[in-house]
Amino acid sequence: MKVLVATKDLAVFDALQGLTGLEYSEALFTGQIYESLPGARLVIVDFDDLVEHPYSVNMLRGILSDSDVPFVSSEEFLAEPEAWLNEARRLGGDTTELPTKRTVAFVSYSGGVGKTVLAMDTAVHFARRAKLPVALLEFTYGESAVGALVGAQIPALFELATQPDVDPVVWNGVTLVPMDYDNSRDLSIQLLGKYLKDVMREHVLTVIDAHWPHALIGAVRDEIDRWYVVATPRPDAVENAEKLAAELGPKAAIVLNQKGGMVDSLALSGVERAVELPTVREADRWNGELGKRILLHTYGQGTWGQYEPKKMFADLRKRFSRSKD
Repeated sequence: MKVLVATKDLAVFDALQGLTGLEYSEALFTGQIYESLPGARLVIVDFDDLVEHPYSVNMLRGILSDSDVPFVSSEEFLAEPEAWLNEARRLGGDTTELPTKRTVAFVSYSGGVGKTVLAMDTAVHFARRAKLPVALLEFTYGESAVGALVGAQIPALFELATQPDVDPVVWNGVTLVPMDYDNSRDLSIQLLGKYLKDVMREHVLTVIDAHWPHALIGAVRDEIDRWYVVATPRPDAVENAEKLAAELGPKAAIVLNQKGGMVDSLALSGVERAVELPTVREADRWNGELGKRILLHTYGQGTWGQYEPKKMFADLRKRFSRSKD
């Protein structure tokens, strides 16, 4: 039986020493605790002892509250250790591998390639399948594309960053931080970076929808794990995507969106891309048809495959090998 110990109280370790059929691991960083949760039957945690990296204590507390794993303070555990261990033995631990913290950005030089729809479908599908915190940040000029697709007036970046009592809207399980560039450009990169990084610490996945280049994306550029450069089979869009991927470097991968039949395949011969996506009717219904493929590439078959139906996962494996046509 696995017990996760997240406390500095040495009396807890004394109580667990020598017990048969029990293994325990120690973790004080929030990220270590999150990664160690699969298979745990009991978590002994003193939240004041934790080091907030890379998640906030608040986010970790929420995940523990939503899970089926009992968690208890060191004081509560030491008052009734046998009772808590018996409760842990009664419960089965969830061994599903949790997706690690990631920040992915959808970017393009070209307009009309569908990056906003891809970003939103990816975020919604992650929330639906993983049931873990996910945020969507927008870097655009002019009107917010995210706000237009949601179809409602929602707090934007300037208001959120400067008014602590204003919370972002959560839509379909996704925390939304849309851009209002005319106001936000007056804020310092340092202030924007602090606010946005605080948002990111509250979420397992952060999805960014970004016009490229953008004057404010430097606030979070160092936090981005993967740049998804979006293109359609149009020759100009493909050429622009290859240039942008080369500019962004090894963290960049081309996503070919709205791919058609044989004609498109011939036109794209020799173009390296990480993911191919077909044209999807009514993509703004957010059914995950596009997002699930992005998440498979982001997290790999072993991790994200656990969150998809097996038949669907088998079909996706055939389509997503990195190749050149």
